[in-house]
Formats: sequence, structure tokens, C-alpha cells
Amino acid sequence: MQVSLNKKLKPFAQTNARYKVAYGGRGSSKSWTIARILLIKGMEKPLRILCTREIQDSIKDSVHKLLKDQIELLELTGWTVQNDVVKHTNGTEFLFKGLYSNLSKVKSFEGVDICWIEEAESISAMSWEILDPTIRKPGSEVWISFNPRYEDDVIYKTFVIEPPENSIVIKVNYQDNKHFPKELEDQKNHMAKVDPDLYLHIWEGELKRNTAEQVMQSKWSVEDFETSPIEHFYYGADWGFS
Repeated sequence: MQVSLNKKLKPFAQTNARYKVAYGGRGSSKSWTIARILLIKGMEKPLRILCTREIQDSIKDSVHKLLKDQIELLELTGWTVQNDVVKHTNGTEFLFKGLYSNLSKVKSFEGVDICWIEEAESISAMSWEILDPTIRKPGSEVWISFNPRYEDDVIYKTFVIEPPENSIVIKVNYQDNKHFPKELEDQKNHMAKVDPDLYLHIWEGELKRNTAEQVMQSKWSVEDFETSPIEHFYYGADWGFS
């Protein structure tokens, strides 16, 4: 079967590793390439594949629709798409769970061959601490796709700053996607002009820096100053998010 894949991510299909990580900016085809590879692998032999993310309020928040769309687009046979599971006639099944509200249930998952964590930049340290040892079947793998956010995010620290030896970590951006659409090309070029820092984050997969999204963006400066012995400094913080 000839299926078009982002060639930069072919190690996901061809190499054995405990962790396979794809990260970078928007429009890089990370998700649909991983979906295609998993569907092909699932047709070759029975697999139990857990698809997860931090928050999944409904099946619409998962990669369920992405898998369904790829099955139809590629005209893959043998698949049945149900409301909460995708199955193949050979016994392969895709299951979908959010971590935040299902950690106790995820801990009880057994026999998972591949766990795919989508939008992994949002995974909490607690979720990762529980999920990683849960995927313990001999030869099992953890596949991770995400757009970098902050340097202290647990997945970024674990796999980009100090990746373990048994991991494949690939940065992939829009330049690597030969099917990158013109509509996104126009958006990308406009952002590069009006907000270069945000462009680097969204499209080049760089960490969030000084962008127009920040309240204090371009509204501060660093200067030398002198103080008198009677002056005091107080520190405070106002976390403007929840």
C-alpha cells in the first residue's frame, strides 16, 4: 500500500524505540502523519492503541475524527468507526481517554501496545507520572506530538531538553510538509510581518517569548537606578490565568 507520509517522520514507522516524539509548529502534518502510520500498523497486526490528551470532555476533543477522516480519505478497508472506538477486523482497536478526569481509569489500562499523546504540551506532571509506567506491556511504545509552549512544561523538559536514550525526538515544521496549504501560507506570512515573535512560536515551533499575547509586551524596560537606605522593595504576583 502506497500512502503519502511526511518523510521526516518515517522513523515513527521504521524504527523501534520506547518513545517517539514529534514537535514543532502548526501546519507540519504531525498529527495526520502519525494517524496514517498507526492505521497502517493496525492493519498489519492486532494492536491496542490508546489515544489520549490532558483534557477530553467528549470524543470530539480526541483524534477520533482525524482517524475516521484518514480511513475515508485513504479508502482503508476493514475498519469500523463507532462512537467511542475505532476497530479493525483483525482485532486492532483505538481507544480514547482524557487524562485529567480519568487518571484512576487510565492506571488500570492493560495490554496497550502504543499510546499516542496528542497536544502533549498541556500534559501535567502528575498525568505524565502516572501514564508513563502504565504503558508497560513488553515492547510497548509511547508516541507524542505537540507544539512547544513553555520551557518548564514536563514533556518539553523530558524529551527536548534532556531526551532519554531510548527515544526518537524529531522537530518538524511547515517546511517539511509538502502539502502545506496556501490558506495557511497566507496566515503564516501575515503573522511574520505583524508579530515576528508569535510567528516563531506558532509556525517555527519555538517556545513562547515576548509576543503581543502578553499584557506587558513592549511595555517594560531595564535600567540602572540607585536607592536610599530608607527605601524598601516588596514582591508580589498576580497570575492572570486559571
